[in-house]
Amino acid sequence: MRTIYLFDIDGTLTAPLAPVDEEFASVFLEWVRHYKTEVYLVTGSNITKTKKQLFGAFRDVCAGIFCCSGNDYRVGKKVIYRRKFKPSAALLEDLNLYLENSLYPVKTGKHIERRPGMVSYSVVGRAATQAQRAEYAAWDARRFEREDIVDYIKTSHPELDASIGGAVSVDIYPLGHDKSQVVDYLRGNYEEKIRFVFVGDKNIPGGNDYPLAMKLEEDENSHWCQVNSPAETQALIQHSVLFIGEGGI
Repeated sequence: MRTIYLFDIDGTLTAPLAPVDEEFASVFLEWVRHYKTEVYLVTGSNITKTKKQLFGAFRDVCAGIFCCSGNDYRVGKKVIYRRKFKPSAALLEDLNLYLENSLYPVKTGKHIERRPGMVSYSVVGRAATQAQRAEYAAWDARRFEREDIVDYIKTSHPELDASIGGAVSVDIYPLGHDKSQVVDYLRGNYEEKIRFVFVGDKNIPGGNDYPLAMKLEEDENSHWCQVNSPAETQALIQHSVLFIGEGGI
């Protein structure tokens, strides 16, 4: 049975929006090369942000990169597919209305970012500094604003789905166009049976990794792993039998 490894990026391979740590990258690349591992990346970010976080040699050892929650798929420099999504005027109006009424006082601009197949929405804004992002993330952990936004979108726009992504954002896309779509796509491109192992930091209800984790729950041969940092991911690939078997390197 063929084993395919799927990895989220933010909070899993890197700190949110940060470049990959050199020591972690060295361990990861050695693991891929030693075991001839087949790896795909599955991120809510777009390809521009992904390239800023992962240097070329890191990306090159991956069989493919699914950006924008699987709505933009690339192998090397080639775009295999890119889904389109045009947010409705009603959705944009609701997002701006929520922004106006948010209790969070700091709003830096660039709150609605259109990406292939989805929209990324942030109350603090994409123009926020790392310090401002951290402050919002800490506030949101107490006030659960992003959970409220997810519920707000799902209730107001039943044709759409929404999930918590990254440290400060909410991902919005048509129903079914979440990260779980990657599983069906890859299964359709291989003749043999596939066993998936997925690692992500948002495998909780409402998180953008959750649909993919739940998809794998349907397959007794596949597994998903919850991590909270790249350090935990590194521990998995160095010590877990899911990644190195019984013998290790």
